[in-house]
Amino acid sequence: MEKNSTFYIDLITRYFSGETTGNENEILVEWLKSNTENLKLFKEYQKTWVIVEKARIEEQLDVDAEWKKLEGKILEIKETPVFHQQAVPAIRQHGNSFRNLFINRTLHLHYQRVIKMAAVIILIAIPTFLFLRYLIKPESKKLNASTGIIESKLPDGTSVTLNTGSLLEYPSRFSGAKRDVILAGEAWFEVAHDKTKPFIISNGKVRIEVLGTSFYVNTKNTTGSIEVILSNGKIALYYNDRPSVQVLLTPGEKAEILKEQEKISKSSNDNENFLSWKTKIFVFNDDLMSEIIQALNKVYHANIMLTNNNISNCRITATFDNQSLESILNVLKSTVNLTIRYKGSEIEISGDGCN
Repeated sequence: MEKNSTFYIDLITRYFSGETTGNENEILVEWLKSNTENLKLFKEYQKTWVIVEKARIEEQLDVDAEWKKLEGKILEIKETPVFHQQAVPAIRQHGNSFRNLFINRTLHLHYQRVIKMAAVIILIAIPTFLFLRYLIKPESKKLNASTGIIESKLPDGTSVTLNTGSLLEYPSRFSGAKRDVILAGEAWFEVAHDKTKPFIISNGKVRIEVLGTSFYVNTKNTTGSIEVILSNGKIALYYNDRPSVQVLLTPGEKAEILKEQEKISKSSNDNENFLSWKTKIFVFNDDLMSEIIQALNKVYHANIMLTNNNISNCRITATFDNQSLESILNVLKSTVNLTIRYKGSEIEISGDGCN
């Protein structure tokens, strides 16, 4: 049922009094988001509230009038002879000293009231600022790895590494019930755990949803599909128009998402070098030379070409840890007896093969 304006005015008043619950704050936020006039009314009530609290605390101070009132009362006392004999002359003789003492004490009390007033205004202003900030749509930011690999942290503490040519769009802060980002390209994520706000990566209609997980995503796979490989945690894969139809990945599994056919398949990950672009570590175990060259071209953004199939079918077992492309090629050259020619940006590999 639609709530009337009186309900929300009461809600605003109780919010400034600190009496609203978390659920009531959410109701108030949604109401403020729904209409700019509602937000305007909220701000007007905020101003009024501050003025009212100021009036309640601050009092007009007339020190001279207060002193005259007190002095008159003292001098009018006639029922106590001892007081008249000792106190009255003392007051008359040291009137200025008594007056200064009274003024200092009164001013001290006034300053205390001012401090209390300032504290109340601050207590109102800070939560209101945070409350209004929550209503403002976060600024959209872009992480663009146009010239090389970049590493960064998102506002929630999530670590992300983007491969060259990749782009990530994300908000300046994550508000609402989800942490939404958009990825075009290849990335490694280490998502900060927050069970109340799932982390969701979007690419077209595809959604990758996690809570706190380390995983790899490539939305520009050579086959035209999206590839997801999970290291730890759990991932749910689905299409935005069918969120209930999900494919779950567990550590060590990978998924291939066919965007056009809207199909998701999963299998065990047997590619040890899926993060070589980030780590520069290669582990080849009886792998075809053609597959090795493909991996090197991708990681080093090279243009290596094999001249014949005999070389392509050679199998290699080797491990390389953060070595240069030239160093790796020299190892392959000595292993298989290859000839390497550098022609501008191209690298041509020839030889008799492995027979």
